Amino acid sequence: MVGKYDIRVYNNRVSYHFVIKRNITIIQGDSGTGKTSLFNLISDYNQSGISSGVTVSCDRKCVTLRLNDELQTELLKAMHGYIVFLDENSSFVKTHEFAKIANKSDNYFVIICRDSLPQLSYSVEEIYGIRVDRDAKKYRDPHRVYNEMYKLYNFDGTSLKPEVVITEDSNSGHDCFARIFPKSCISAGGRSNVVNMISSLKIEHKDVLAIVDGAAFGSEVELFLRKAENYGAKCVLYAPESFEYILLKSGILGDRVDSDKLAKTYDYADSCKYVSWEQFYEAYLTDISQGTVYSYSKKKLGLPYMTDGNMKKILNQLPKQIEV
Repeated sequence: MVGKYDIRVYNNRVSYHFVIKRNITIIQGDSGTGKTSLFNLISDYNQSGISSGVTVSCDRKCVTLRLNDELQTELLKAMHGYIVFLDENSSFVKTHEFAKIANKSDNYFVIICRDSLPQLSYSVEEIYGIRVDRDAKKYRDPHRVYNEMYKLYNFDGTSLKPEVVITEDSNSGHDCFARIFPKSCISAGGRSNVVNMISSLKIEHKDVLAIVDGAAFGSEVELFLRKAENYGAKCVLYAPESFEYILLKSGILGDRVDSDKLAKTYDYADSCKYVSWEQFYEAYLTDISQGTVYSYSKKKLGLPYMTDGNMKKILNQLPKQIEV
């Protein structure tokens, strides 16, 4: 499934409006913010249609499932092209079995859950809370929990000259950033190790920059920011979509890159093929660079990418607040 979808759900008492464009969207929030009401409205509409007093407007059919029994799970496996809403009472959502289904599903999922879901790869940008319009409590619009500022999170200054740089992986992205920050760049060896790396370094008085693939770091971002807050120094998260996205945007491959695939990735990153947009960008970069000097390998960055001219192009993609 591909595409970006505008969803409106309302009755005569409350109204919701939001847009989803990836296979996994998370809606968080405390009790009383309207998460359960949203789920129940869609459920009522599924059961009774317009006679329920609810209107659900979307180009795709929106359904609710609880996934607490085998029948509902089998029903999910048979669905294609739906937007499926799941609530936090669906314990199955937190299992690896659900992740296996979701990762290759021809459906989009909107998961209403307070907890992080580490078994799923979802974007930092697709985590929402529900904001109630102060002037009219009837209107409830999901908004991003982790608002971006040039893709920098936990950042409140005008510039950052990192003394320690932590990269999520030890592959091509690390090769690149180790070239940019030769004295201070270390690898965490995986997204789940980033927070642990911060704890183990014991660098309380140094400015730290962690670079991660934002398209798949959603389950870790809350813990990271909580740890960064307790850290006592400037500890900033830089979360572009992925390292491959930076390369594609840099201009190194010239007109081989279709800019539409970067601006409207939701129309190309089929949820049946790609667990996250990170995987789409890797596959796309690998494909268009084949047969050129820039043939891309995830494991190790080729030397042609690391010429002075190309490193400058990559640097131009970094937020201006990061000083090298």
